[in-house]
Amino acid sequence: MSSMGNNYQYQIRFGPAFTPIVKALVILNSAIFLLFIILDSMNLSGIKLFFMLDSNKVNQFYIHQLITYSFLHAGFFHLLFNMLTLWMFGSELEALWGRRNFLAFYLFSSLGGGVLTWLVNFFYPQGLVLGASGGVIGVMVAYALIWPNREVLFMLFFPIKIKYVILIILFPMMLFSEKDNIAHIAHLGGALFGLIYFYLHRKYRFDFDSLFNLDDFIRRRKFKMYQEEMNNRLNVKDRVDELLDKISKKGYNSLSRQEKKFLNDASSKYYND
Repeated sequence: MSSMGNNYQYQIRFGPAFTPIVKALVILNSAIFLLFIILDSMNLSGIKLFFMLDSNKVNQFYIHQLITYSFLHAGFFHLLFNMLTLWMFGSELEALWGRRNFLAFYLFSSLGGGVLTWLVNFFYPQGLVLGASGGVIGVMVAYALIWPNREVLFMLFFPIKIKYVILIILFPMMLFSEKDNIAHIAHLGGALFGLIYFYLHRKYRFDFDSLFNLDDFIRRRKFKMYQEEMNNRLNVKDRVDELLDKISKKGYNSLSRQEKKFLNDASSKYYND
């Protein structure tokens, strides 16, 4: 037991601490679920159809459904399972990648579930789709690629390595995709887009946290302005030296009107001190 405790790669997980984006996603999904319960009680359940993924509606430019479907759930246990899974695997991934990088990955995986469902619908009708499973499966795939030998409690009872859990989820579900009401194509799309993002991120090192960091942006902007100012000063100094050399040789009256103006402007701007 002590050897397992010293090697975190093989520890059995009981759940990490919440990270900011995972917490926000859980709260948002839960709030939307409660909102539609209220709307249903007011006989306004039809509003939900505007946000669920209907591939035929996407063909009519309801493009938003390719992502909004992932924030809706069919029932309490559907929501509970997805949010528990997102918490268990997403928090550590967010801690590793950063908030914005993780959010971009999650939304890209969710989008993948919607896009693949829409594409497959041209050949095999998919019906209405909702649920965060596409994004969640993408998170699980990335987690398994980074920590393949971590053990989780499958079905809350059996300890099993996460790399085998992914195989259990993805492959058998393809065999039975026509025999239940589960959106397997959305799951597969989330896994596929998650895989694509993972390897692109590994190759190009996306850094949305730095890209959208206001303080960092201001610092980089100030440094750029400082560099431009220094380059301007150097260029002005070189030009002033040329004009002064001309004056020493031919006198001040040898300068053109533009040269005199440039020398006066440079003097007032850079040489007042």
